[in-house]
Amino acid sequence: MPFNPFTLAFARQWADLEPGFLDFHFKESLGRIRLAILAAVFFYAVFGILDHVMVPDKKLVFWSIRYLAVIPFALVVLFLSFRPGFKERSAPLLFSMCLIGGLGIEYMIILADPPATYSYYAGLILVFITVHTFLSLRFLWASACSWSIVILYEIAALWLSDTPAIILINNNFFFISAVCLCMLAGYTMEMNARYRYLAAHMLTLEKEKVGRINEDLDRLVRERTKELSRAYHCIKVEMDEREESQARQLKLEKELNRKQKMEAIGTLAGGIAHDFNNILSAVIGYTELAMDEPEEEKRRDNHSQVVKAALRAKDLIGQILAFSRQGEHELVPLNLKPVVKEALKLLRASLPAGIEIKTRLETDSLVMADPTQIHRIIINICTNALHAMPDHTGILDIALEEVNMYALLDINRDGLAPGNYIQLTISDTGCGMTPEIMEKIFDPFFTTKKTGQGTGMGLSVVHGIIEQYRGSIRVSSEPGKGTTFIIRLPCTGNGAEELQALSPDAIPRGTESILVLDDEIALSRILEKTLTALGYSVTAFFTPEAALSHLKENPARPDLIITDFAMPKMNGIQFAQKVNAGTDIPVILCTGYSENIAREKMSSANIKGFLLKPLTQQTIAETVRQVLDG
Repeated sequence: MPFNPFTLAFARQWADLEPGFLDFHFKESLGRIRLAILAAVFFYAVFGILDHVMVPDKKLVFWSIRYLAVIPFALVVLFLSFRPGFKERSAPLLFSMCLIGGLGIEYMIILADPPATYSYYAGLILVFITVHTFLSLRFLWASACSWSIVILYEIAALWLSDTPAIILINNNFFFISAVCLCMLAGYTMEMNARYRYLAAHMLTLEKEKVGRINEDLDRLVRERTKELSRAYHCIKVEMDEREESQARQLKLEKELNRKQKMEAIGTLAGGIAHDFNNILSAVIGYTELAMDEPEEEKRRDNHSQVVKAALRAKDLIGQILAFSRQGEHELVPLNLKPVVKEALKLLRASLPAGIEIKTRLETDSLVMADPTQIHRIIINICTNALHAMPDHTGILDIALEEVNMYALLDINRDGLAPGNYIQLTISDTGCGMTPEIMEKIFDPFFTTKKTGQGTGMGLSVVHGIIEQYRGSIRVSSEPGKGTTFIIRLPCTGNGAEELQALSPDAIPRGTESILVLDDEIALSRILEKTLTALGYSVTAFFTPEAALSHLKENPARPDLIITDFAMPKMNGIQFAQKVNAGTDIPVILCTGYSENIAREKMSSANIKGFLLKPLTQQTIAETVRQVLDG
């Protein structure tokens, strides 16, 4: 219980609520107190009629008690209830008013004779009820007032009047019962009032607590919102900067990639020029020998040497074109041996006289790779090796072999899957590298060369290409002892048979009719003579208009059309589309450069084959036969 069970005052930790409760209780009860005083004055005055009826001989005394003592005092208390300071004096004033009213009724009981005296007992009980309920006197004041009236009644009944014992006992029973019941009612009412006040106080505390929590929560939400806003802004700025940085890096990588290709071409220009001059020398020399040679067998041998030199020139041109290609690279089964030989052939002419190249190429196995990228890797690493050799003297050692992971215990450190691998080893006797430099050589833009001598993207690109091919690249080096690069690529099969050229007896032949179109008269004549020699019936034209006119006038359709791609006014695809507007003659497109041609256009023009200049008899024969045979 939060209050004293006897006085009903708040106790212990709730003691500080007592002043607030008294103030609250007074304000809540003030209206009821005034109404109770008015009701008491009214009934106290009205019962004066009872005095006239019951005790007419003593009514003046009774009226004096009523109208000159009790009622005026009650009206004075009522008046004071509207004055300041009534709260502090309310309890003693109401106590006094009720005590005077009760004593007045007791005096009337003593003066009245039976049976009139019994009628005033009810008025005394009404005083008890009013004291404990309507006037809202505190329990202690109300109890003190009631028991004072009862005790004074006992004194008056015993000593001031001759009250029979049975009447005294009966009255005491009713008075004491009434006082006890009224005390219980007053106790319950005040206790309920205190509980209500305590509940309201607790509710207020909880509201304040909830309010503080809400304020703290609002503050935290505002602070967190500000933090999140700042974080979002920072993240947005960072993402924008990162996107811009990535865009710049991508642009820079593309530019550096092109620059590196141009640098590589520049580095190899001397070797390419040297090689091409050698090829031209061979073509010119053997052609002159053939012209002056009377014997057929020797003349044929000279002609074969001219063809070989021309094929070498074709390979060289293909290599130069590979360097200039952009976009995605197509992976094909590739024999690394000829790629290594071609790269070294290009490098050899530009090497200083003091650098020796040693090779050990022992395998013809295939890997899935793009020849241009493999060529680029070899050129890049070898060029770096040449730059690392002091005074342009030293040894460049290249080895190509097939290895198995079970034979090489260190292959697991590269994270490679079990199986056979082609291992390309490139070693030099240059200045070597420190461990610090070795850790960074595959980082983009890292270079030890002077400004203008390199971009720092070469080995980074090499590393990316090797990873794309599911291979590995490792490097070992010591200052002053040279550097060794070991590249391992998954093996896909053996390609020795691909190096074998078809013999002349294996060239396919035919008897079908073929229309040839090329704006270069010499090339058109060569195609005509080559196909005629293979048994075909050939009609050659030099302009698309002449070929279309022939097809319109001649009802006999050819079995195949071979047309050049790049021609004035109308290219090869447009020509083929016009020809096949109402027919389905198969077409072979011939060009000196591998342009990217949309599949839709080729399909609509019924293009079934593709020939890349310069052409060989073997290539022409095989492609024609493949298209004609479906």
